Amino acid sequence: MRGRLFPVADGWYEWRQDEPPLAGAVLVRVAVGAGGRLVLTGLRIDGTPSAELLRAIPVGRIEAAANAQLAAGEAAGGTTPVVSLRARPVAPPVAEDIGWEMVEPALAVVRAAPAGPGRLRGRPDVFYRQVADVYLEFAAASARPARDLADRHGVPVSTAHRWVKEARRRGFLPPGRPGKSG
Repeated sequence: MRGRLFPVADGWYEWRQDEPPLAGAVLVRVAVGAGGRLVLTGLRIDGTPSAELLRAIPVGRIEAAANAQLAAGEAAGGTTPVVSLRARPVAPPVAEDIGWEMVEPALAVVRAAPAGPGRLRGRPDVFYRQVADVYLEFAAASARPARDLADRHGVPVSTAHRWVKEARRRGFLPPGRPGKSG
């Protein structure tokens, strides 16, 4: 099941999904919840509500899509609006500004140590921002986005989880919830 949120008016978003199609228009309102994640704070159905329609509304998937598509921003006056954060389409993570690929280690060139008090360790912020974008794209359509990220880039799942953990630590992903993707 793949779905998207579309802004309509006054902080409401319309949820549209491919399969299964919903019998009526579903509008949701999201806000920042405990832990910094976006959560549903309002649900409105335009049309005749039925038990079948209510069972078909994927609340968890809508929250995952909200966290993938939207981000909380600070506004003047202490209010916290929800704004669109990421441009689409998302490219796979690539760290182009450092490192190299080499099949002949004897031909490798030594890089100078970065200037400053500490050595640069790990990957740059741009890499983790791209990991976050790809992860959120997978989280909108899959229950196992870390495994999909690992499969796409040919790395172990534990490496993908480490990338996601670091992207969360650097603030590129919202806080996680145990047992939930996104």
